[in-house]
Amino acid sequence: MGKGGEMPPKLSKRLAPPSKPAAPPPSPLRSWLPLDPKYGIYAATWALSKATGAGSHLLATLAWATALRYAVNHAFVALSKADAFAEPRRIHRRNPPAAQLERELDWDGPVILSPLAFVVVDLATPWLRADRVAAFDGRCVFALFAAHYLAVEPVYYAFHVWLHREWAYKRSHGHHHSSVTTEAVSGTSHPLAESVAYLANFSLAFLVPAWCGRFSPLQIPLYFAWFDAMNCAGHCNFECFPRWCQAGVLKYYVYTSSYHSLHHTKYKWNYCLFCPFWDYLCGTAHPSSDALHAAVLARDRPKRPTDVVFLAHGHDIISLLTHTPFFSPFLTSRDHAPSWVSKAAYPVLYAYAEVCARLLPATVMQRYRYRGTEAATWCLPIAARFYLAKARRPAIARAVERAVDAAEAAGVKYVGLAALNKAEWLNGGGEAVRAYVEERGYGVKIVHGNALTAAAVLETVKRRALSTEETICVTGATAKIGRVLCVALARRGHRVVCLTTAPDRYAALVAAAGDAGFRLSRAATFADASAHCPKLWLLGKLAWEADVHAATRPGDVVVDYAVPHLVPRERARYDYVNGAALSYSAKDTDLTFCHDVAGTVPACLAAAICHAREGTGDHETGAVDVDSLDGWWRTATAHGFRLAHDRAF
Repeated sequence: MGKGGEMPPKLSKRLAPPSKPAAPPPSPLRSWLPLDPKYGIYAATWALSKATGAGSHLLATLAWATALRYAVNHAFVALSKADAFAEPRRIHRRNPPAAQLERELDWDGPVILSPLAFVVVDLATPWLRADRVAAFDGRCVFALFAAHYLAVEPVYYAFHVWLHREWAYKRSHGHHHSSVTTEAVSGTSHPLAESVAYLANFSLAFLVPAWCGRFSPLQIPLYFAWFDAMNCAGHCNFECFPRWCQAGVLKYYVYTSSYHSLHHTKYKWNYCLFCPFWDYLCGTAHPSSDALHAAVLARDRPKRPTDVVFLAHGHDIISLLTHTPFFSPFLTSRDHAPSWVSKAAYPVLYAYAEVCARLLPATVMQRYRYRGTEAATWCLPIAARFYLAKARRPAIARAVERAVDAAEAAGVKYVGLAALNKAEWLNGGGEAVRAYVEERGYGVKIVHGNALTAAAVLETVKRRALSTEETICVTGATAKIGRVLCVALARRGHRVVCLTTAPDRYAALVAAAGDAGFRLSRAATFADASAHCPKLWLLGKLAWEADVHAATRPGDVVVDYAVPHLVPRERARYDYVNGAALSYSAKDTDLTFCHDVAGTVPACLAAAICHAREGTGDHETGAVDVDSLDGWWRTATAHGFRLAHDRAF
């Protein structure tokens, strides 16, 4: 190890995960199985027990004890992502990278293998046999925890110190230490061989009592629940242990969340499992352990400021549960993709969505920093389809206003409105929200970000290097973004087919285009638009993929900025581009929450961040100024945003 306990630079570079790891292709088996094949180990364990009789008296206890383990681990995951609960006692105020969340999907490997270990031990030895089981009482509990502290802890300490030698670290333990900012489940994310070694170590908690005639099946759920709670507490990145846990001699027997977090940042300190006694005895307890614990829990600890809040809403009914960090931090880093389980549970999830929409306020999905600007995504627990019901809109508008109230109270400077939270028919593109803010004398500014969205789409058109003589079709042509795009494209010299069913709004659009208005024409359907043979289609309104596919020709380009966006069919004959998604350097931010397209942010979120970084002090609501588009694109690129599809050009 390097000076001060840091990882040596050469070793650090070898262990560091790539900034954008390529996801491994799914195996043929996983392409049709509803669950990961690793869960087949449970079935194999049951089959082995039934075939041999080994562990049959333990199977029922192992089953519900294992379910308890999943419940404990998930409870810690949920608590660690509950901002109101965890943020005041957060240890590291940064998010782990998405690559870590994916890597740690192996966290339940030891959970899966534990029942198999019991069956194998019962098959190979007489120690856990039914005729040797003792009645569960206080002596069994004492024997269990005596075995843990007198056998498991010292063996673990010695083994863990060995794992930090370069040979073992490079070949195995570095996998675990790739997680510097840990998640609740990071503690059980290890390569297989290391997990098996740990299982052998932890088995002493049961084998020692068994050798003394004090083994009882009820020790299994007791130890599993306690062990997982302690393990999660050490990795969940919020302080779980109060100050009194470190009073007097307790500091030698009870570690803290802060204590173990130092092991992941200092590497050769704080090796213990849960009992720091061995660290203090061997001189490997980090000197700042107690000070960090006190600092995290200090009442005068400064709160993390928030410069920008991006106010989103639920993508669909299913996403209100499955696309939240409380359910799975990994899934929130991916595109919205319902599973077969969530589809089967749709009726229950619909009822859940109704309750959320009526009772819950905007919820913090994630805090993150962009080039030093503190940002957060809040989400109204309201599915997109609810916005389409006119009867619901007054209540939704009030929910947006309440979120703005909360942002003002939190000292937020800018609130960016996402998707339907700035719909014309909800609040006039944010105008009603701006009026609400000004009426109450709030300092927070409202940003719809439509100008940067239009600028990004226009930049996409420029990158395609289309001749100005070629025709472009714009759907949603009379909406705010579509309107400014039509005018800008017509001024650039393109023939623009405006797909709209509103002749009066189209007439106003032609008038707004001025001298370039003669380049605009109207189509009422995709079929009508297709007759003009456009090579580029700009989708600003939700469209059925079948209509788009039927209207386009091979080689046509579809640039989509609608919400929700189009999902092209496999082997679509048109080239699909999401024009409203902007990418950024992973070095600029610790954002992992996927707003729509993984690895990108919506242009309207980028606009809110740009407002904050520029310190404009202005609202951005209502109509978009067509003359501002080039300036907005220059501002966005200056702050590190770029087209997500740059590589395609």
